[in-house]
Amino acid sequence: CCSTITLTGNNLIATRISGNHISGGVLGTIPNPKSFKVQLLASPTYGSFYTMIGLAPKQNFKVNSGNNFSTCGWYLYCVDGSLYSQNGDSNRRYLGTSLRAGQIIEVQYDEKNKRISYKIDGIDRGVAFQNVNNQNLDLYPAFDNMYQTESIQLIQ
Repeated sequence: CCSTITLTGNNLIATRISGNHISGGVLGTIPNPKSFKVQLLASPTYGSFYTMIGLAPKQNFKVNSGNNFSTCGWYLYCVDGSLYSQNGDSNRRYLGTSLRAGQIIEVQYDEKNKRISYKIDGIDRGVAFQNVNNQNLDLYPAFDNMYQTESIQLIQ
């Protein structure tokens, strides 16, 4: 975790505590999870979450950069439901809507078929990324690009 994000609740809640711009990231500890769930707890004054939620390898993940979404991993951008990845995805349309406090995002990783999918509040939104080329590196739950006062909780 970076210096601008604090972990509480047995390291299950990440909250951006300082800084006035978008930055910072958190990388989970369990490799290649079949799925994990995150609940969006609190967002900044603007009402939208700037956090990106996905999977990334430990190698090249920079906790203080806030730019992992374009260089290290595969992410869903909560502000508008678009996709970003190290493979060049940038603002690729996926959900077409922003995510709000209280919503639960489930990330599903099909390691065998190299796919990442998302469920939002239990509704399957389909495959987001195909041909996930992780170069035989383990992938970990990843959160990037957090904005000041955003708070998210790993719930499973």
